[in-house]
Amino acid sequence: MPTKDPEQFDGVLLAMAQQHEGVSELLDTIFSFLARKTDFYTGAGESAAENMVMSKFKKHQSQAVEALAKKKRESEEADRKRKEKIAKAKEEEQNLGKQKQESKIVELTDEQAAQLQKELDAEKQKQEQGDPQPDPAETNKSGDSKPEDEEEE
Repeated sequence: MPTKDPEQFDGVLLAMAQQHEGVSELLDTIFSFLARKTDFYTGAGESAAENMVMSKFKKHQSQAVEALAKKKRESEEADRKRKEKIAKAKEEEQNLGKQKQESKIVELTDEQAAQLQKELDAEKQKQEQGDPQPDPAETNKSGDSKPEDEEEE
């Protein structure tokens, strides 16, 4: 009777496993049962039972190895993502720290304030001299914010 659900007998087998001191004793009980109550060892050819056991062993061994490898890959991926997230959070924290330092209010002495004001005024004059066209946002003679050309239309 082949079963579609591999977990169908888990309860019975788990109860048996709990009665034994390890896997070796559990296997000993199963093979003893097969020898005493079935023709497992004698019903087919001389090495048929051993071949059957080895084929089932290899099938489930490969599945277990694949499952372990998959679990390891998933664990490594989760660990990598966690490390990336930590690194990103640390970088953002450092950036915020830099921004806070850069945007600090610095108290200047009167001399430093005067020097800074001179530098700002000099930059402003250079920009005004370099840009001969008037700024359209500047007011015209009548005090309106529109250029004079637009008023004549």
